[in-house]
Amino acid sequence: MSRRVVITGLGMITPGGIGKQNAWGSVLSAKQSIRPITGNPLAERSGWQGGTLEGFSPGDFMPMRLARKLDPYTQYSVAASRLALEDGSVNLQTVNRQRFGVFVGNCLGGWDFTDRELRKLHTQGYKELSPFQATAWFPAAPQGQISILFELRGHSKTLVCDRASGLVSIGYAARTIAEGSADIILAGGAEAPLTPFAYLACVTEGVVAEGYDSSATRAYRPFDVSRQGLLPGEGSVFLLLEEREHALQRGAHVYAEIDGFSLSSDACHPATLPPEEGGLSRAMIGALRDAELGPKDIHLLLADGLATREGDQQEATAIQKVFGNLRQRLPVTAPKSMTGHLYGAAGALDTAWGALALEHRQLPPTTGLKQQDPTLGLSVVTQATPVSQLDAVMINARGSGGMNASLIIRRDLGK
Repeated sequence: MSRRVVITGLGMITPGGIGKQNAWGSVLSAKQSIRPITGNPLAERSGWQGGTLEGFSPGDFMPMRLARKLDPYTQYSVAASRLALEDGSVNLQTVNRQRFGVFVGNCLGGWDFTDRELRKLHTQGYKELSPFQATAWFPAAPQGQISILFELRGHSKTLVCDRASGLVSIGYAARTIAEGSADIILAGGAEAPLTPFAYLACVTEGVVAEGYDSSATRAYRPFDVSRQGLLPGEGSVFLLLEEREHALQRGAHVYAEIDGFSLSSDACHPATLPPEEGGLSRAMIGALRDAELGPKDIHLLLADGLATREGDQQEATAIQKVFGNLRQRLPVTAPKSMTGHLYGAAGALDTAWGALALEHRQLPPTTGLKQQDPTLGLSVVTQATPVSQLDAVMINARGSGGMNASLIIRRDLGK
């Protein structure tokens, strides 16, 4: 990357809490935010569980006349974006909004709104459909609504890369700033996958845990010997990315610098991929090269943590390929075990956790491990741990169909 790119604001709407303080505090205290899904008969009859938001009111972040036109995942996006702008102390009256973009990652779109409207279509006829259905469901809705609400007219994009969408959004936003096409970008992701149709789509993909215990406290167990898959979660996370000199000139607080980013593709479904042939290691190596770092320079790895038998084995194999014997001392964690997997927002959430880990020199834990799988050969963080040295963090994300992404963020050394 040519121009340097830093993170100057964090906006977090998560099952663990609203706002960065609440979200980070819930992780450090190992708060379990995966709960039974209520509100629809199918979920209750099926015993579905997921990371659900508590205490979110769209009217706290936008006019209710706007909120009523939006699917919840777009409401979450607008709210997280507003929090990121506030955290970054951005004065929208003084920044050049023609150089201010919006990058959004999403996987499923607006199925809460669409579930309701399709039911109306089936039971009451087309005349009862909401006129906002056409703009509420599609993946680019958050990008449009954020741009309109804050009058942001810069280079913008929506990326749909399954569960890797949020991390890819941040990576491409950083490249856009580094290449000089923007000075500041709101980048992140959003998801609301707990509606009947969206949740069923996740189940039929074959990655959702079933047959888990009713307490939900051990349901999503990355790297455990008895792991059975992920549980979805809802929410949105946006980061304020900024060209470093632009940030320093306005006196912004810098959480971290985005140092390296890389993508690869397996060109097949992960379930058919032998562990030794995965492309995740290529993405990780590419991110290290982009950052001009070596494996020894990484002090924490935020894992994809799919929690399927094959998925965790593939990720562990990739880590072994890249880090070799260093992996035995490399802290690996998947805090999404507490919030559920936020799909299109998961990579953005992991990046925010990585930035806060650098800020506070704390390793966020993976919860729910009864017995760590010894065949994986990983050093998994199981409780919040203060450390004296934490300068660079790697974040991994993967999507169905073979998408692999890896991002490196580093403490801003001021050089």
